[in-house]
Amino acid sequence: MLKQVVIDKVLARQLWRLGFKEPTLCYYDLEGKLQNAEGEELTLKDHNAPKQTPGRGARCYSAPTLSAVQDWLRRKKRLELLIYRDTFFQNTGDYYCRLIRLSDGLSRDTHTRKSYNQALADGIKQAIALLSKA
Repeated sequence: MLKQVVIDKVLARQLWRLGFKEPTLCYYDLEGKLQNAEGEELTLKDHNAPKQTPGRGARCYSAPTLSAVQDWLRRKKRLELLIYRDTFFQNTGDYYCRLIRLSDGLSRDTHTRKSYNQALADGIKQAIALLSKA
């Protein structure tokens, strides 16, 4: 079973700029520290709302898992992130991510990585860079 990995604060901020408003269990507080959902019960919540603090940039950001971002990119931005593993004569190798823009079929591959999560994180970074240019 794959471990659920949460994105870092830089990616969380970039996703917020792209319109990520999905409920999550974790968030980055004003100091940039990763926090779990408040209270004893696990509730999904959009943590991107600005807090009542003075100064610019005083904001919390939702911290979704890699798989939640992958799903959001597919549903909202029409970008498919597919993870592949190299195989050569029954020897399994490294992972890589293929980014496919569903609107026109544009396809890009990331560099090979040792783990599934690293390949998916690279694909998400590449997708954010592609969306930021548009």
